[in-house]
Amino acid sequence: MENKSLTSIKKVTTLSNSMFKDIHKSREMGLKISREIIGISSRSIRAAHRGEYKESQKLIDEGIKKLKSVKPKVIKHSSDINSTFMLDGEKELCEAIFFISFTSNKVVPSKYINIFSPSSLLKGMAEAASELRRTALDKIRDNEVSESEKYLEIMNEVVDVLESVDFPEGVTAGLRRTTDQLRSVVERTRGDITIALERKELEISINSLKEELKK
Repeated sequence: MENKSLTSIKKVTTLSNSMFKDIHKSREMGLKISREIIGISSRSIRAAHRGEYKESQKLIDEGIKKLKSVKPKVIKHSSDINSTFMLDGEKELCEAIFFISFTSNKVVPSKYINIFSPSSLLKGMAEAASELRRTALDKIRDNEVSESEKYLEIMNEVVDVLESVDFPEGVTAGLRRTTDQLRSVVERTRGDITIALERKELEISINSLKEELKK
């Protein structure tokens, strides 16, 4: 007599293996694309640092295209796999988007809002603000201290906005920790700018004294 239970378990196992194959394929594709997006975002930020905004935007568009191509396939299996790696790619893209906005003084296009998760948007914003420290220091080195203060103001504003977000860490994916890190960067940058301003005032006083002594 045929054991029907054995037939059932074989059928279920075969079906499960087929499903696992699809899940694994989607996961591997998601991991690959996420790594590519992170690299693209990094290149976009470097281009923005050089003032090459067209190239920076081109790279962002490329990253978004890749994200859209794979995200639905990964989300489809979100109950079976840990898909947080997709958020890493999203966050890096958001960082590039906000960095362009901060350094070119342009509004973030509203079309981006529905593409990303809220945690990716806000954490990307925070990391873009942290990246402004480098921009501020570059301005100090170029003896443009007043320009560095503009970037510090943006950094302060981002901290204030993020501190108004009052949800559990499990909902915001660790936003509070990211905000704390940004606050530390802001304080260091404020200290550097203060020292630069004091040095500039001292130089002015010394030059003024030299002129007086020449008389």
